[in-house]
Amino acid sequence: MRFDSTEEVPSTAPTAGAAASGGPPSTLPGYLKSLGPGIVVVMSWLGTGDFISASVSGSMFGYALIWTLLIAVLSRYFIVSSMSKYQLCNAVGDETIMDGYGRVWKGFPIYIGATTCVLGFVYVSFLLLAAGTALDQLFNGLISFGSWGVPFWAAVTIAMAFWLASRRKGHFRGLEIVAQITMAVLVGCFLLALVGTGLDVGKLFGGLLFELPPGEAGYITAVSTAVGLIGAVGGSAANLLYPYLMHEKGWRGQEYRKMQRLDLRFGTLVMFGLVLAVWVVAAETLHGTGEGVSSADGLANMMDEAIGPAGPPIMWFAVFFTVFNNIVTQPRVFVRMLIESVHKSRPARVERIRVKRDVAGVPDKEMFSYDPLFWGLLTVIMTVPIVFSMPSMPGMVVITLLGNSFNVLTVPAIIIGLIVMTSRRDLMAAGHANKWWETAILVAIGAVGLWATYELGVSVVSAITGG
Repeated sequence: MRFDSTEEVPSTAPTAGAAASGGPPSTLPGYLKSLGPGIVVVMSWLGTGDFISASVSGSMFGYALIWTLLIAVLSRYFIVSSMSKYQLCNAVGDETIMDGYGRVWKGFPIYIGATTCVLGFVYVSFLLLAAGTALDQLFNGLISFGSWGVPFWAAVTIAMAFWLASRRKGHFRGLEIVAQITMAVLVGCFLLALVGTGLDVGKLFGGLLFELPPGEAGYITAVSTAVGLIGAVGGSAANLLYPYLMHEKGWRGQEYRKMQRLDLRFGTLVMFGLVLAVWVVAAETLHGTGEGVSSADGLANMMDEAIGPAGPPIMWFAVFFTVFNNIVTQPRVFVRMLIESVHKSRPARVERIRVKRDVAGVPDKEMFSYDPLFWGLLTVIMTVPIVFSMPSMPGMVVITLLGNSFNVLTVPAIIIGLIVMTSRRDLMAAGHANKWWETAILVAIGAVGLWATYELGVSVVSAITGG
């Protein structure tokens, strides 16, 4: 069965932007033209959850606690930059970050791949619901399906996302285009909102300078908010997306480290700016009113207050493109990680597939897309979650608890493995092993992440047992 529209021609040519094109650029215009993975991954990190969290914080605390967002974003940058450093600057020929995890413990790659695939299923369940809701809201005036509108548009989303995710050629370029459209929509959306609400520059700088809400409760809230944000991003499975997007872009070797840093910094800056804009809009429109935001509908209502009747449609448009980028990117990468791990532990399987499919010239790292197990898992992860968009579907709480449980299993492996492999001088190229302060920062972020994971585990057990 064919899943892509391209011919299955064996090729050893690198993907667009790879070293075969002459290596990394040497001029500023060249650097700007080569940017890509950072924007794609940031649009994958962003979701309605990030925007809702920022709007909740803005509505509750105004401009205070913005510094917690800054710390969280910097923590994620440091974690992902360390992952990228290993992939580009290891001394043992590892092509992807999962190869490095395998050197820490040979069971890590399959373990991480399996648990992240479960997380991918959970993520797509939420994302399809958001995408279906967004399209239903946008087209409700033209065509209405009543209570079946959300599942109908979720099915439309699946068809488009699966088509893009299943392409062997042009896949990354398609992701770049989607991410660029998403970024343009989001930037335009929140620039309009900021024009409508205004910006208190003095309070903004106060919020960046470790301002605390008054009273002991404010201090406790500030600490818990910071810990929660850092913990959520420090060990997130979504951090593994960036190294794989670099690989699809074609960045190989130490010479791409400078390009990678610029790309990730630009993407991180875009992410910080977008989430900060949501925070500020919520602070200007909702703080002190007693209103809050708990769903995508709340985001649309917030935009209505910010810029008027045009606000909700613009917000729904932005929500759709944001979650669509997630639906395409996350399942493909998570399933790819698992299949690569299976191939690493069972090379005979790869050879059988090579013979059967007559693809002798395809590099080992690209063989995942010829494995029927990849297509089977990807199909399940991208299509079965549509059941959670059905009318009166009661199972979302169950799938949430399941997802949180597997996140608890994934986080320690990601954090501990990263610290070990980037600190070992026998694995890193000369001058690229972590300095003591880099390891100390990773340990600190990891400790917060592990603590947050423990608290999450306790809450999951309490929810399941009713205690």
